[in-house]
Formats: sequence, structure tokens, C-alpha cells
Amino acid sequence: MLHFQRRFLSTKFTSSADVVICGGGISGTSLAYHLAKRGKKVCLFEKDAVGCSGATGLSAGLVSAPIFWQDVGLQTIAQESMNLYSEMAKSSKFRFVKCGRTYFATSMTNEIVLRRMYSRGIVHNDSVELIDCQSEMLARWPFLQTEDIQLALYSPEDVALDPVALCQHLAATAKDYGAQIYENSTVSEVMLGDEGQVYGIDTTHGFVETSNFVDAAGIWSGSHLIKSLPHQHVQTAIYPCTYSYIHTSKLPTGAVIDSTPIFNDLDANIMLRTTSFKTLAAGFAEDSIRPLARQTNNSTTWVHPEPDWNKFDPNLDKLIHRCPMLGNVNHGDLICGMEAYTPDKLPTIGESSQARGYYMMCGMNGQGLSLAGGLGKLLSEIICDGVAKTADVTRVDVGRFVDLHANSQYLIERTPEVAAMTYSNLYHSHQCHTARNLRMAPIYHQLKDAGAVFGEIMGYERPLWFAKSAQSHKNALMRGQDTLIGKPEWFDRVASEYEACRERVGLIDMSSFAKYDITGPDALKFLQYLCSANVDEPIGTTVYTGMQHQQGGYVTDCTLSRLGDNKFFMVAPTIQQERCLVWMKKWAEKLGSKVHVQDVTGAYTALDLIGPSSRYLMQDVTGLSMTSNEFPTFRCQEINIGMATGIRAISVTHCGELGWVIYIPNEMAQNVYDKVISAGQEYSLQHAGYYTLRQLRIEKFYVYWGQDINATVTPVECGRLFRVDFKKDFIGKAALEEQLERGVSKRFVQLLIDNHDKETDPWPQGGETLYRDGRPCGLTTSAAYGFTLGCQVCIAVIENKEFGVSAEFINRGSYELDIAGKRFAVRVNLHSPTLPMISSEHPLHYRPTQ
Repeated sequence: MLHFQRRFLSTKFTSSADVVICGGGISGTSLAYHLAKRGKKVCLFEKDAVGCSGATGLSAGLVSAPIFWQDVGLQTIAQESMNLYSEMAKSSKFRFVKCGRTYFATSMTNEIVLRRMYSRGIVHNDSVELIDCQSEMLARWPFLQTEDIQLALYSPEDVALDPVALCQHLAATAKDYGAQIYENSTVSEVMLGDEGQVYGIDTTHGFVETSNFVDAAGIWSGSHLIKSLPHQHVQTAIYPCTYSYIHTSKLPTGAVIDSTPIFNDLDANIMLRTTSFKTLAAGFAEDSIRPLARQTNNSTTWVHPEPDWNKFDPNLDKLIHRCPMLGNVNHGDLICGMEAYTPDKLPTIGESSQARGYYMMCGMNGQGLSLAGGLGKLLSEIICDGVAKTADVTRVDVGRFVDLHANSQYLIERTPEVAAMTYSNLYHSHQCHTARNLRMAPIYHQLKDAGAVFGEIMGYERPLWFAKSAQSHKNALMRGQDTLIGKPEWFDRVASEYEACRERVGLIDMSSFAKYDITGPDALKFLQYLCSANVDEPIGTTVYTGMQHQQGGYVTDCTLSRLGDNKFFMVAPTIQQERCLVWMKKWAEKLGSKVHVQDVTGAYTALDLIGPSSRYLMQDVTGLSMTSNEFPTFRCQEINIGMATGIRAISVTHCGELGWVIYIPNEMAQNVYDKVISAGQEYSLQHAGYYTLRQLRIEKFYVYWGQDINATVTPVECGRLFRVDFKKDFIGKAALEEQLERGVSKRFVQLLIDNHDKETDPWPQGGETLYRDGRPCGLTTSAAYGFTLGCQVCIAVIENKEFGVSAEFINRGSYELDIAGKRFAVRVNLHSPTLPMISSEHPLHYRPTQ
């Protein structure tokens, strides 16, 4: 039985606070510390004792070093956590051991994962090691079985600490800065005013007046009573699952000391922590993880399940295989903990769109200690400054989820799979196998019959590529992720689809993209202020624009089509469906604009017709003239196709090729699709998937929001300044003007990789380190194979904080790219390359950067 010393920090009750935090685990105490340090009046309420309940109380106390994460933002967050805990350890006596961690790979796939981790690690720490000799592994760790290990990576920065003592020290330090900490006190209700704004919190200690409430209650997040909301609580995309580990005595060997590293076997999905006084052994087999029973009412009590040795057995077999000595230990307790998991394995922070002033900090996915310290700093910046400055929060922002993600059945199906991937590295291509086929275009089954292999984004199933012939007995859903070395399985099929889009005509389903109707007497004035491009163009015009925040970075990029004097149709990236809506509604209210924003994402099926024959195909199905004079690029028009009406045709393909996206009302989508397919036979029309779109756009140096650009990137830095209209006022204008005067310290470029063997070499995935004259100078953001250029192509950021990044600086450097430990010479393009076109015309929007 684990026993924790309770340390009561309760102080005299206060009736008001700048911020009220619910939860005294690592998330709540980290945030309380950061906010109090910045001078905020903070109250923290913990239903038990600080650090003693929830996931923190049962945590093994292991902190993953930043090297583990592929994403740069998560690396920064993890480093901030490590810095905070190191600082706390200096001023307190809690256990803090920099023991390091060793990762093992027994397959080629995970060997490449480790080589990629090594490439990241050596940039910041030359003590990172790769070990490929089994004898050396056995000599270092004689209690392990190493014969089947192909490669080991030693990460020196990982830490083992006392999580309870850390939380209590953070709380005590926050108290020194003026925070009020209340133990054995629960939050019973969150009160909202008429405008949906938090104005107070009711607790067992009494009422606290506040305009900011932070839900850091772990698995209980989202369960607080809010009577004025439809569900009487905030809907959250988290769900609790069990995790289990064995707590036993020291291994019977003298080779184990307190600084012995943590061991992670990536292929067996197990973890081992051995010290001079105890052993912790964990396993993450999906079948051993249980979602908690669904609650049938608004009760906030989750039933803690009993440990289940039968379910843990598959993990135990793998643990004993890796560490045979573990089978000789006399006894051990199986500890069963509960943790909150999200659908995408990323934590959640930010302000909920359901209640103003209600902030979330939850869903740590088994990495709470590793990330909560840094996330607390980011959320404190959001609350104090309105924007996170330390790192980009795009991937962890609460706005990435829509209502469907909070559905309990969806979460029950998805979260055990996520929990099983606690120590897995996921790349952009990764697809889950659970909770699929939720959102589908009306033509889903026709696409499936045509051979579509689907990938999911925001719950939408969209074709990634098309098999040569549909195989009805095979599942049409992609699962797992692309190979990291050599050609992926889709390569030849995507090459064929690419050729169709470049030389004939291809059809891509783009129904998942977020879509909005923006209307009202103030629609034009409102959009002129929110958009950095000039959107006051004639009816029938489409404008590509960014929406910037006050610091000049991208809130989103989008196309705006003017359908009437005060009617616009906006198309934005799929992952922006909720964020864009919240941003526009926030500013509509702030400006007092008479404007109505309606999310029509689910109302239209979008077909992207791409290629030189698309003009003739469109003429055939519409009966209209589609010449460059009658329907030039960046135009929109309502058209009929056969009997179907109300179709919005926009001459922008999102990849630089000639073509149109047609937005079809869903009830007519199947009829129109059949007509397009039938008429397309004359031009050898071919289905294409999202992978083809990616190869096309990266080859032409098209940056995409969420993959390349985000809230930390401005139009000045990514070559889109020519799309900004400085003659008008817009959000972020002053910041961009200041950046123009000051110069930029980072700039986006296109990389062409030389001497890369696509059959045998590791493929770029994004996140690779770029070297200039032998020194790290930037990172790739996305990658594809350039079928016309005949090489791997990446989009990358070059950074030089000291002297800035000019064209001259970039052009006089010599560059190499590190892909999984192998260096490749690269050529750098500042602007879009000129590619040969089959059609006699180049679309006006062909060159996206200038």
C-alpha cells in the first residue's frame, strides 16, 4: 500500500481571486506557481491533499527528456518542464535523480525512430549515445537480455523524481508568491453570467468571485456543475483509462544503482525502472488497458478499478523476457492508476468556447510530469498576456476539438489505443484504428468502391490514395503510419495520381475542409479588419488571405469568396473548424459587428478537379464557357451541373495546378459525382487522394497551416507578404510593419535533397535538422517526393536570431539535411520553382511565394 505524507497548506479563506484553479496535481500546482510568480491573485482548491490524488499521486515519477518528442513545440514544453523541476530541486530536498533513459529497438522501424531521436538529441546534448553492439549493452546492463536488440539509444537528461514532494514544493513556492492553497476542498459549481462569462466559483469553503477558472482536475476535468450549460458541464475531449505497473523490491543484483537508467523497449511496449531499493515495471499492451465505466449521471466520482493480473500478463511476459531476473523477485504489487487521455495523444490547454473565462489544462496522456511544468507556463501566458509566447500551442489548444470528440462512446473506443501509445513516436502519417468511419462524405462508398484508402482527420474519412483496384474484402482504412525508410506502399499509386493531375485531370475529395457562410450588413467591414489581404473585391472574386493575431502570426489562412455585397464563403484548413468559428465570433462581439457566421462544413461535398483537362471537363458538365477570360483563376460562381443547383465553383485548387473546387449541397452530391465521373472518362479522369495533393503543393512551395505555418509565423517570414494589404487597417498590422522595419530572424525555404536513394534511404518526415556550413540552422516542417523535380522536397525554416535572415545570408551558405543520422546535401530555394506545365497557361496563383 502506498502512503503519502499530507502537507496541509490551507490558509485563511479569501472571497475573490484573479484566477481559481481546481486540482492540486502537477498541472494545477505548476500553473499556480507560474501565475503567482507573475503577480496574479491565485486560489487553488484540491479535494484531497496536494499531489496525493489522481494520476500524480500514483505516478512513478519519471520525466521524459525533450529528445523523445518529434514536435518542436512539445520539445520546448518538455524543456520548460525540466528547467522548472531542476530549479525546484535546488531549493528543496525532494528526490531528483538525473538517471537518463535507454530506448531499445528490435525492429528496423524503431531503429529508424531511435536514429531520428539521436539526430534531434545531439543538437543540444553531445552525451546522447547510440549503441549497436549487444555485447556492450550486456556489459553495461548485465541484468538485461540484449541478444535481440538491434539498437539502443541513451538519453542522459531523463529524470526520476518524487512527484508528490514536487507538487507540494510548487504549491509552497506559489504560496510564498501570494497564492492561496486549500486542501480537502472541492469545487461544487462554476457560475456563469448572462454573457456566458465566469463570475464565481462555489466551493466547500465558500464562494469565490473570479472571472478566470482553470480546470486542472485530471480525470475529473469537465465534470464541474455549470447549471446554465446544456449538459450542465463543459464538454471535454478527455476520458480516463487505467494504466498498470508492478512495484516490487530491488533486483537481486549488485549491478543496479539509483542512477541506473530507465529502460523502454519500443517494440515490446514495456518500461523498467530499477534502483537500489525498488523496481517499477510497466507495460502498455492495448488489451491490458481499460476505459473506466461510463458515468450515467453528473456524479464526479469515477470508480477506481481493481488491478487485474490476468490483463497484465502479456506485459509481464515481455518484461521477464527483457529482464529475466524480474521473475526471481519474491513478490510485487500491481498498481492500477487512472489517467485522462485525449483522442490524439496530445494534452489540452486553453479557454473553452463553451464558457468565457473557463480554461482547461488536462488530458496529459501519461506524460503529465514531462509536460505539465511547461504547459503551466504557456497557460499562464495565455491568461496574463492573451497569447502564449514560449511555444506554439496549436497542437495542444483546446480549440482543435469539436463536439464529436467529447462523445463518450467515441472516447471509450479511442482512448485505450492512445494509452497504449504512451511511449510511441507518432508522425504526420499516423492513423488510429479505433473510432473510425464517423464523419463521411455522401460519396464515401463510391470512393471506397473506386479503391480509396482512407485516413481520418477531425473525425472525417478522406481518401489518402487509391489502390489500383478496390478489394472489398480488405479494410479501406489506413492504420498505423508510413514506413520511415524506403518507398512507402502508396508510392507507385500516388505517382500515377500525380501524373493525372499534372497531365490530364484528377479528382480529389476535399469535403473535410472547414467551410463558413459569413453574412450581414457589416460582413465586409468585419472581414476587412480580420483579414490581412484586401477582401473588398468585386462579387465573384476569391481572395487568398491570412487572419493574423495582434503579434502578426497566423490565426489561420483561408480563401474568401464574395458571393454578394454582404455575403462571403470562407474555406479554411480542416483542423481549424472550431478555432476559426470561435475567433470570428469573438471579434464580431468585440467590434459590435452586425455579422452572422455559420459553420457549413457538413453541408457541402467538395470535389477538387485538378489538371489541364479540368477546363474542358467543367465546360462539358456545366454547359458554360470556362475559358480563362470567362472563368479565370481566383473566381467563384454559382453553377448548375445537370439537374443539380446551388453548386459553388471556385477556381483555386490549393496546389498550384489549373482547376476548380466545386462545393455541392450534400443532397445532390452523389448525382453530381456520377455525372463528373461519367463525363471525365473522355479525359481519362483519375481519382486522387490527399497524398497527391501534398506532393503537388510541397513541390510548388505551398505552405499549409498546421503543418508549416502556425501562430508563431508571420507572412513576412513565409514569403506571403505580397498578399498583405498595408493600405487598410487589420489585426496585426502594427506588428508586421515593425517586423518589416526590423527584419526577420527566420525564413521559410524549399529544400531539394541530392543523392537520396528513395528505395533504401530514410525518408524525411518533417522535424529534421538543417545544417548550414556545418552548424544547425533550422528544421524541416513538411516533406514530399517531387515527381517532376525527381527528388525528395522539403519545406524548412532557416533561423538566425543573432544577425537575421536575408536572401544573401541564405544564398551564401552550404547546406546539409540530417535524416535519421544520415547527412544529405540539399539545394535551397527562396521562391517557388518553375515547373513545366502541360497546359498552355500558368494559373495566376501558380507562384505562391515572391
